[in-house]
Amino acid sequence: MEPLDVVEAQFYGGIVLTVSKEQFKHTGKLVFENAVRFVFSLAFIFLYQTLFGAGDILAGVAISVGITMFPVCPPGIRPTKMAGIIVLLYAGAGIAAQCSALSPWLAFPIQFLFITVVMSLCTEPIGTKLYINFLLTFVFCQATLVTPQQFPKRLLGLIAGGALVAAISLIWWRRKGLDENRRAIKEQILLSWHNPGFILRMAMGISIAVLIGSLLGLKKPLWISIVAMSLTQPVFRETWVRIKHRALGTFIGIGVFIIVFRILVPQQYSMLVIMLMGYLSYFAPEYKHKQMVNAVNALNASLVLLDTTTAIENRCLCLLGGIAIVVLLEITQILIERIAKRCVIDRAKKYPGSGKIEAIS
Repeated sequence: MEPLDVVEAQFYGGIVLTVSKEQFKHTGKLVFENAVRFVFSLAFIFLYQTLFGAGDILAGVAISVGITMFPVCPPGIRPTKMAGIIVLLYAGAGIAAQCSALSPWLAFPIQFLFITVVMSLCTEPIGTKLYINFLLTFVFCQATLVTPQQFPKRLLGLIAGGALVAAISLIWWRRKGLDENRRAIKEQILLSWHNPGFILRMAMGISIAVLIGSLLGLKKPLWISIVAMSLTQPVFRETWVRIKHRALGTFIGIGVFIIVFRILVPQQYSMLVIMLMGYLSYFAPEYKHKQMVNAVNALNASLVLLDTTTAIENRCLCLLGGIAIVVLLEITQILIERIAKRCVIDRAKKYPGSGKIEAIS
């Protein structure tokens, strides 16, 4: 073994893994960076719930994600305007979510409108997926409704958190040279609406999932709303891939949960294992791998409200319900597009001089 050039680790049967010095340094840097991100996330969430209450821990999670997400994702809108939009959408997420406490039916159009606004402002650039953070804030707040007396404190926390995210992002964007020559809000909305089916499917899917969770009185309404949010993708092909990965990850996660937390690990050590899995998930960026960790963590956290069997049943039923919502909306969009295309063709045949037939995509 030559320690200056190569790190060798022998495995069973004489298998040797050879890692170059550069790869070793890269791995060490990745381990350190992920550790810093993990510790920062835990510290921020702890501070947030200390300031604004334990009922807002999930809102703190969403804001901590925003702090690490927005600065490195260049917005389509001019930076100063985007900073203001960030604060408004965080506050709007809390207000729209809290409407469920008044009436699920009254909340439905309000929540549909809010999600549509988020998607209209943040869908482009599509690769950044900035809309995800605001939708997460919404479904997290909706899953942990507070009393009217507690709501002003929640709203204050969201505004303060949004202001922090906006300030950090604006500083970072300017350091990276992003100027005010980017799109105006109207231009951004028009560009986002180039894919109206995606925006409407996302808004309708989450709103329906939230309505179902409220009407059924689910102990964990987040389990169905976040499935609808996560599986709805701009392209149908991506949706089908995510359905497969989420279902497989959930069922594997259930198996891991039963083996690890019901058989191997005593209850008093479960939090340590959960934290370890949370840290390791930073090294598994792929969607299918994260779903296994999410399933394990969600089931373990749900034991405060549910027994093991009920928790597993609810997790599976909410998964199937979320998939059903997404698939039905996908099919509906396909049918509407086909009907519209047929109408254009029929009109062109009936009035051949009316103009060219335009393809509907």
